[in-house]
Amino acid sequence: MKAPDLAHLFTQAPVAICIVSGPQYIVELVNERMLQFLGRTDAILGKPLGETLTEVKEQGLLSILEQVRTTGEPFYINNFPSVILIDGVREPRYFNLVFKPYFITPGEEKPSGIFCVAHHVTEAVLAQKKLEEEKLHTTLALETGELGMLSTNWKEKTVAADKRALEIFGFTKPQPMEAFMSRLHPDDLHIRDKAIRESEATGIIDFEVRLVIPGVHVRWMRSRGSMRRNAEGVIIGSFGVVQDVTAQKEYALNLQQQVAERTAELEVSNKALQQLNADLLRSNAALEEFARAASHDLKEPVRKMQVFASRLRQTLDSRLTEEEKLIFGRMENAAGRMALLVDDLLEYSHLNHTPQEREAVDLNEKISRILSDLELLVSEKGATVEMGELPAVRGFRRQLQQLFQNLLTNALKYSRPGVPPHIRITADKVAQEELPATLQPVASHQQYHRIRVT
Repeated sequence: MKAPDLAHLFTQAPVAICIVSGPQYIVELVNERMLQFLGRTDAILGKPLGETLTEVKEQGLLSILEQVRTTGEPFYINNFPSVILIDGVREPRYFNLVFKPYFITPGEEKPSGIFCVAHHVTEAVLAQKKLEEEKLHTTLALETGELGMLSTNWKEKTVAADKRALEIFGFTKPQPMEAFMSRLHPDDLHIRDKAIRESEATGIIDFEVRLVIPGVHVRWMRSRGSMRRNAEGVIIGSFGVVQDVTAQKEYALNLQQQVAERTAELEVSNKALQQLNADLLRSNAALEEFARAASHDLKEPVRKMQVFASRLRQTLDSRLTEEEKLIFGRMENAAGRMALLVDDLLEYSHLNHTPQEREAVDLNEKISRILSDLELLVSEKGATVEMGELPAVRGFRRQLQQLFQNLLTNALKYSRPGVPPHIRITADKVAQEELPATLQPVASHQQYHRIRVT
């Protein structure tokens, strides 16, 4: 073969090849495939390898070439990791490399040059690494979840199971399919059969059954996987994972039992509460009936007291002193307020039957009447009561009466012994943003009345 033909064959070789010579490893020949691998052009011809491929210095390739040149022995390495500078970007690549010395003159101590052959295996190496990572992830997932791998062949009636799957079924060594099937609880066989029938359409099998393990009693197992089919699409077995879910099942069953017990307790409590509500309704009904009867029974005597007191005052009017007239007036006022209380009692008896309506209430008049009712207590305590100008508000008259009567009564009753109480009743207005955060008004307004009893 002529030299031009040999050079053409060299450059067109499907394998990446280059020849370097001398201690500087001058690039004598390089084919197109090698240039593609290295990301270079034929401008590297005639130049030292260390200058054209600066990255080879830090990756130990020059040391390998020096070893081959010094010893005259070839050097082989697979999956060699390297970083090639391509268009200014460092790219990781993997190669199977062969460095073989050649001698032009027999008997030379050192080779005339070195053949460098490279197979680009980056894709294969990365695929292998990915496969190993996925295998590691699967192993970790199985170990973490305590899952067992199990594969069945229905035709040959065999089961391939790993160590964890054997442990779940209570075995220490491989067993035929018949032995595995014998561990399924008889009452749960229909669950497995149903899951297999459904998997014919979905391709996924997923079920939970009990295993009867000698010495362990009953163990819950979950099996999840896919069906295996032959070339004709016929199901020939299954492949998947099995997991011991006894602890989860027992927890769920205990939780269900606790819920059932708690539900039963609540039902008993509800019945007791219903009975209490019924008793309260009867008590309220009796109280309403008593209030209604009492108010009706009291209404007429109070009316007669008012009438007779008025007649007596008119009859004796010319003979009464001013102080006696004042006493008659107080007696008539007290009878009038008692009549109002009887009316309030009658109104209270109808609260559950007719809704209350807000009305305009003059607080000046309302509190003045309360103070009049408390006249004796005020006198006994030697109290001084100052009342400023109070507003008229809309509200429930009887509830406002009860509110201020309780406030004033408590202020008098629980005053410091031996110290005459001094009670001030004042009013002012506050903006909505000044209200305490805990106070939620029934209706929203820009301003509100604030009544102080201090």
